[in-house]
Amino acid sequence: MIDTVEKEIGSIGYVELQYAVRRGAQQASVLNSAGHFVKASGETLSAACSAVEQGRWNNFSASLTNAPGADSFPITSFTWLYLRKADALQAHAADDFLSWIFTEGQQYVAEEGYVKLPDPLLAAVLGRIKSLR
Repeated sequence: MIDTVEKEIGSIGYVELQYAVRRGAQQASVLNSAGHFVKASGETLSAACSAVEQGRWNNFSASLTNAPGADSFPITSFTWLYLRKADALQAHAADDFLSWIFTEGQQYVAEEGYVKLPDPLLAAVLGRIKSLR
């Protein structure tokens, strides 16, 4: 997408923040639900997540789009994992992997251009993983 946008004068496209940052692409400010124009950043993506999940961290909201709050970036989403039922060996391996992702693996989140989940949401996710055992 970035290649096409850079080649076509006057074009607009949308990519994940990590790709825009790595390429140094210009970003537009987007009008959020509070009436403020904000650019995508770790802070504005995190603000959207916190605004939607605050007070009910185990809600696991399906949408962060147009989250409330002056600092929330309106085009925000989670990266999702869908798991199917598995036999005991597969379930144990999945549990180990997911537990690593949401504990030690979090140190790699920023390196890969993503935004770390707020601590209360991480705790709720880990609780959900444990409940799947």
